[in-house]
Amino acid sequence: MDKTDALIERETESSLSAAATSQVLIPGPEAVDGLSDLYNEPDWMRQARHAAWELYESMDLPSPKEEAWRRTDLKTYPLDSVRVTFSARELDGIYAFPPCWDYVLAPVEQVSGVLVHCNGARTYAAMRRDDVQNNVVLEGLHAALATHSDLIQSYWMKGQIARPSFNKFSALNAALWHGGTFVYVPRGKQVARPLQSLVAYDAAGGTGLHHTLVIAEQGSRVTLIQDRVSQDEQEELNIEVVEIHAEAGARVRYVSLQHWSEQRCSVTVQEAQVAQDANLVWVAGSMGGKLTKDFLRSELSASGARSTMAGFSFVHGSQHIDQSTYQHHRGRDTYSDLLFRNVLRDRARTVFYGMIRVEAEAGGGTEGYQTNNNILLDEARAQAIPGLEIKARDVRCSHGATVSRVDPEERFYLQARGLPRPDAERLIVQGFVRPVIDRVPLAHMRQRLEDEITERFWQ
Repeated sequence: MDKTDALIERETESSLSAAATSQVLIPGPEAVDGLSDLYNEPDWMRQARHAAWELYESMDLPSPKEEAWRRTDLKTYPLDSVRVTFSARELDGIYAFPPCWDYVLAPVEQVSGVLVHCNGARTYAAMRRDDVQNNVVLEGLHAALATHSDLIQSYWMKGQIARPSFNKFSALNAALWHGGTFVYVPRGKQVARPLQSLVAYDAAGGTGLHHTLVIAEQGSRVTLIQDRVSQDEQEELNIEVVEIHAEAGARVRYVSLQHWSEQRCSVTVQEAQVAQDANLVWVAGSMGGKLTKDFLRSELSASGARSTMAGFSFVHGSQHIDQSTYQHHRGRDTYSDLLFRNVLRDRARTVFYGMIRVEAEAGGGTEGYQTNNNILLDEARAQAIPGLEIKARDVRCSHGATVSRVDPEERFYLQARGLPRPDAERLIVQGFVRPVIDRVPLAHMRQRLEDEITERFWQ
């Protein structure tokens, strides 16, 4: 990258030696120590890893009778083949990315920072000079432990679902997480352009165990776009945890996208803690993966907290996506709104299980809304189970769901004007998901997502 460019590149992690790039760790106490030794982690993280490993060994897989898992086959997950792989790619700069990675990145002039991980190792990082001077951090989580250990420890995995004991998958991530994204915005600071994080695995990538921690202090403002890609040649497992903390008056926008190969089976636990008068805008998009189970939760913990979530997926073949969302109101005068739209082709399947819960102390001006819409093509199936748990008075809450095929009248209208049936259906689908895609912050990213939907429609 030319030195005159706005982004300042940072070197790749020196702790990954050449010998480490071909190392494979098999899960166990030795792997826990191996990770802590490799990255010279503080004692508290080593202890947290060991405690999580002991928890993992003592826990059973979730019961298939649990509501959250009744419609997803746990036997599909390749837990027997878990391995932590060190096969980092050293990149000379942002222009050395493989085409399949570069495709998902925004132009550098449109972002404030870029962070790229390959196979768990940080391979590229760059930030704008102004943001660096404001002490804004976009960094690999391993490196951040050396500079922000106390801050990370104060937030680490203390959520309702973003905790080791949530299930066996979250315990495994807490014990063996490898590769992580750390975002920190100090009090009152504003990041003008989005930050972008890319999590990539090549054919030798192995199990994905990424961990993301976002801390936006009081009155700050930040946008993080996080994308995921893989080039798996065999069935792989991915277990990811995302923690977002929007402190009082903060404004956080988080865009979570995944383009896994159809060999990757994933469990994702994502939780946002939204404090007094803070505002969270959350966009989630799923395109890839063989089997995906997402737990997405917003905790509105104090008065005036707001959360707006929008999600979409386009799945085909035999893909399976199971989305569990939870909007938890614990403060007065809080607001949440959720819209998820799924498009299914071939024999694909989606499951949406959503819940709005309003605690007794959250009465008085609280509002919560939830909508899930699904369009079916071919022999695809969708299940939608929205729910409400209201324990307070003086609230406004509603939920709804639809599962339908392409409207024949809309299709006829377009065909009557000369469009072939496939083109007519494609335009209807694009219009269906556009209200969600329009919430993605960059025009480049929105166009790329629409192009990808078009490509998938014609596959």
